[in-house]
Amino acid sequence: MVMKFIVPALYIAGAIVIWLDFSRSNPDGLANIWIAIYTFPIAIIGTFLLQGEFPYVPGRYYEAHALYFWPSVALLALALFFIFHALQKIAHPAAPMDAHKAARH
Repeated sequence: MVMKFIVPALYIAGAIVIWLDFSRSNPDGLANIWIAIYTFPIAIIGTFLLQGEFPYVPGRYYEAHALYFWPSVALLALALFFIFHALQKIAHPAAPMDAHKAARH
């Protein structure tokens, strides 16, 4: 039951580590590799389906990466929540109400 909260929280905690490492590195071509790897599904969509160039948003170096990274992390954490919520529903389906209880509600 709690996995739908723990996994997204761990993903966000990992994102903080990735961002702190990125913000302390030199702004060169390889500084953002962990950002792209950590948000791989979004990077794939942006690069191949939308034909964009990483980090896909205009702006200065760190601001553009922040505008890409944090919404991507939020979207992927939300996706993880829904995935684990669905898995929870599959693993533990709700017990059916008996007819007497259903009539009262």
